[in-house]
Amino acid sequence: MRTFTRSQELLKRARAVVPGGMPAHQNPAMLVRDQSPCFIERAQGCRFWDVDGNEYIDYMCAYGPMILGYKHPAVEEAARGQAALGDCFNLPGPIWVDLAERMVDLIAAADWVTFGKNGSDACNHAVRVARAFTHRGKILMAAAAYHGIGSWCTPNPAGITGEERVQVLTFPYNDADFLQALLDEHRGEVAAVVVTPFRHEFGHDQEMPTPAFIEALKAGCSLEGPLLVVDDVRAGFRLHMRGSAEYIGLKPHLSCFSKAMANGYPISACVGVKELKDAAASVFFTGSFFSGGVALAAALATLNEMERTKALDKTFHAGQMLKDGIQAQAKAMGLGICYSGPVTIPFMTFKDDPDFAKAKTFCAAAYQEGVFFHPYHNWFVSAAHTDADIEETLTVTEKAFRKVKEST
Repeated sequence: MRTFTRSQELLKRARAVVPGGMPAHQNPAMLVRDQSPCFIERAQGCRFWDVDGNEYIDYMCAYGPMILGYKHPAVEEAARGQAALGDCFNLPGPIWVDLAERMVDLIAAADWVTFGKNGSDACNHAVRVARAFTHRGKILMAAAAYHGIGSWCTPNPAGITGEERVQVLTFPYNDADFLQALLDEHRGEVAAVVVTPFRHEFGHDQEMPTPAFIEALKAGCSLEGPLLVVDDVRAGFRLHMRGSAEYIGLKPHLSCFSKAMANGYPISACVGVKELKDAAASVFFTGSFFSGGVALAAALATLNEMERTKALDKTFHAGQMLKDGIQAQAKAMGLGICYSGPVTIPFMTFKDDPDFAKAKTFCAAAYQEGVFFHPYHNWFVSAAHTDADIEETLTVTEKAFRKVKEST
């Protein structure tokens, strides 16, 4: 049996000096209590080693940032080269312009770009740009959707006043009629409709947008307002190199990126159409670390390497192989599962498992055999996952399914 002794010791120390012991989604309480690692020592490719020396094939990819593989040589070389020159300056370095030009050239709905450090930066900026351009206050978003920690959208209302949320209205994802009714009711008041490329909220099966929902977004959003904002923080560069909106057939006015764009280095971007450029310039958006050269260099190298190596093709291939194998195993054992979402960002739940007991049994068994899944959160597949990695994974998932079968 694998043990997590040092992980638990570190967690005990952390709880003494950090509120909650560990921040939000990285808290091991979200995994399988006392049966999962809490701290990671190192990582390489699609694998990581926890502080107790246990090795895992990773299907969380640092919750999305790792797309080419941990410590990818081309990305690390670019980061080291910039670090040798310096990172945080009084003024941006030339790499800032290089990446901006690359993003505008690459992303379908981008005529300009601004950089931040995390997804919340980009989403908050997009909302402010929309309000500055339209001179309207209301924001529409899907119920329970996650767009970061801004006061307008955070899922945890602690510390947020009601006044900060009064301008935010919600609709059920994929409910075209409800969305249209909301737009009709608040005509002339809505600055933006903010959506993710597919429904990927915590603890729920994932849901791709229906043609009717796509058409409702197209019909309901325009430069006259409300604007269409696609939050591509989680899915960006995992579905299409020109943005997930291209993959699902939308042309947003504003798009938000982060996670996979720099293969683990902290960066985010808000891009938009030319008509919004002046409004974006008018919005106060700054941070001493926003133009940090190392992350910019890593992002440029990541995007270039993804295109050069056709990384998305590899990711889709690995994801499809994983999906086919898992579905076949579950069917053979008579276990009902739902395997949802794009194959590059999948999620598996068990039917008749409202408290995720089966999911936690499955994950705990996988941890013991060296494969890391999440019982509640969607998974991530990367270009670093080879056929051999998937085959090894499927050997483990078969054992994990057997554990679930034995427990029911």
